[in-house]
Amino acid sequence: MSGPGVREARLRPAHAKLYPGIEPNVWFTAATLAEHLHLRRLREGEVDAAGTPRPLSPEHFDFRGGERPIGMRAVLGRRPGD
Repeated sequence: MSGPGVREARLRPAHAKLYPGIEPNVWFTAATLAEHLHLRRLREGEVDAAGTPRPLSPEHFDFRGGERPIGMRAVLGRRPGD
C-alpha cells in the first residue's frame, strides 16, 4: 500500500478489455489512475478539455485505503480549480 490515507484502486480482470494498458490486479494510487484514464479519454476525443474526470467505476475496480470518494476532490486529491 502507498501509505496511510492513500486510496488505491485495481482493475478487475473481467473488465481488462475496457482498459487496454492497465494491468488487472495491480494496485495503483486511485488519483493517479483516474487522471491517467481522463488524459487517455482526452487524447481519444471521448471528452473535451473542460470535461471533468470520471470517477473510477466500483463495478470495474476494487478499492482499498483512504476514505470513500466523495466527488471529484476525492478522486483527484484536490478541489476543482486547484
